[in-house]
Amino acid sequence: MGDDRIRSQRLQRYEAKYVITEAQAAQIRRYCVDYLPPDSHSAGQPGNEYPVVSMYLDSPSQVLLQQTLAKQMNRFKLRIRTYRKCTVPSTGLPAFFEIKRKANGVVHKTRAQVEPTVAESLLWNEDAPFDGSTERGAAARMRVNEFQGLRRRLGAVPVVGTFYMREAYEGVSAERTRITLDRNLHYGIPAPPGSRQREIWWQVDHGGVILEVKFDNTYPFWVGDMLRHVEVLRRGVCKYVICCRAAGIPLAREVDQGTL
Repeated sequence: MGDDRIRSQRLQRYEAKYVITEAQAAQIRRYCVDYLPPDSHSAGQPGNEYPVVSMYLDSPSQVLLQQTLAKQMNRFKLRIRTYRKCTVPSTGLPAFFEIKRKANGVVHKTRAQVEPTVAESLLWNEDAPFDGSTERGAAARMRVNEFQGLRRRLGAVPVVGTFYMREAYEGVSAERTRITLDRNLHYGIPAPPGSRQREIWWQVDHGGVILEVKFDNTYPFWVGDMLRHVEVLRRGVCKYVICCRAAGIPLAREVDQGTL
């Protein structure tokens, strides 16, 4: 991958999530065809879909999960993302180390792209070295070190993986409106290197298609018209929580916002 093995970027977004039917998804798609092109990953793919696998890390007491369940105004998630099908090994694909923060409704996402051999060691060893000694390596090193620092502070380890197929549309205007439709959600239990356990994934019945609308500042008027016309109902949707429940991972007791 040479000098391109590590890239990093920072995104700041608002987002709204919904669970909708396939009939509603077809209506959403018709709006998107008029206003937004498929994003660069979706374009040319069957059904305009591409695969997403994320491995979530959390503390033994599930601090990050509890922050989400308690709907804390300021919270974050630690995840490592690859773009592969759950039936295909991750070997040879880069990984993205992401810290996704939510502060007073605003989403801040920091990510760094890491070559696959380095990513594998970082995933299972919080003290694995990472020098970032490539083009733009300083920024990637800073972001990965921030990720690993939060992980060490929490004692976080890989907990559960999520897989889904994403249909995505994205505009190029200043608001950077992005609409995604996620289907075929699966959960997976991580298998450490060298263990006899193999990576296995199970499908999750979560009630429909997960619609996400992401935007800067305010979304365009046509998006509001679309949501009213399709009659979608906004609700809290977190794939990490859904997959933890489906995997039978015991959830720590519900806590008040001030106790975390």
